[in-house]
Amino acid sequence: MTLTAAQKGAALMVAGVFCMASMDVMAKNLGHSIPVAQIVWLRFVSQALVVGAGLLIARRALFTSAHTKLHMLRGLATTFSSYMFFLGIIYLPLADATALIQLGPVMVTLGAVLVLGETIGRRRILGIAAAFLGAMLIIRPGSSVMSPASAFPLLGAIGFTVYALATRFVRSDGPWTALFLQGVFGTIFSSVMVPFFWQPISLAEIPIVAALIGFGILGHLLMIRAFAAAPAGDIAPYGYAGLLFAVIFGLVLFGETPDGFTLLGAVVIVTAGIYVWYRERLIQAQDDNG
Repeated sequence: MTLTAAQKGAALMVAGVFCMASMDVMAKNLGHSIPVAQIVWLRFVSQALVVGAGLLIARRALFTSAHTKLHMLRGLATTFSSYMFFLGIIYLPLADATALIQLGPVMVTLGAVLVLGETIGRRRILGIAAAFLGAMLIIRPGSSVMSPASAFPLLGAIGFTVYALATRFVRSDGPWTALFLQGVFGTIFSSVMVPFFWQPISLAEIPIVAALIGFGILGHLLMIRAFAAAPAGDIAPYGYAGLLFAVIFGLVLFGETPDGFTLLGAVVIVTAGIYVWYRERLIQAQDDNG
């Protein structure tokens, strides 16, 4: 059976998201024995080395971007986002942290209005409001369920928004250069903190660290291939499969059973995100047709 471009892109996207969810499982396993600063540093330095080696093998220049400052901003934002999200999955149930970080794509739409001056209609405003309502269902401010750790994935979503908005301006550099420079600047910024937290890694933890690095790099590469195989608008909603994987991994590996409010909030966030994406596609189609 021959897959269409959209089907191939969707399959690659789901596979990439599965790898990223698996990386989160490794981080949650390591988080109580290895400092988060060390986990983040290991992730970025390995990304820079592996992608950089690939570019050299392909005989492509490593530093060819005319957007160095924007790549620095991307590196700072993704480092901050990684710190916050890893802290979130360590101290919160995996499904809760993953659901809250799913606010990122919706916040990018809001950020494009506030930062880039893009216009936004009433329906997309309702979609954004619904997504934040979903987050409140998960956090439940004022209830005994609310935890200070809930701030971590929310701050991570803000970091992701800055990263995504900056990425819009560097698309001309190509995905491989962007991925390499993300690793380089992520390494630089995470290196500021890691000397204060570094500790030896035990032999028993080395396979888990290797799996975290491997899943992280493979996940990024699969998603790059996904966006190369099909238009971003066709495959973006499949990124929400990560929430399903988080629920399954949390239940099977950590015995975390999401309650009704968490599941309802997650459904609201995902539905709102897909709706906002749908409205953006309609508007883009209208602009393309004049």
